[in-house]
Amino acid sequence: MRAYLRLTCIIFALVAVGHLLRVAVRWPLLIAGRPLPAFASLLVAIVAGALALWAWRLLGEEAKRPGT
Repeated sequence: MRAYLRLTCIIFALVAVGHLLRVAVRWPLLIAGRPLPAFASLLVAIVAGALALWAWRLLGEEAKRPGT
């Protein structure tokens, strides 16, 4: 379970950083030929960051359990 939580945390953190970088550098993103606004990337970054933090907290809780 620890490897799964660690990998989940890393993947969601990379997604969040990627979307924040897209907004900061103003990279265009087209989906089906239409531009995706920056606020959509901010929303994705917030959600992905929250999921990464959640996985990090679960990883810390699992480390505190006796017998693991």
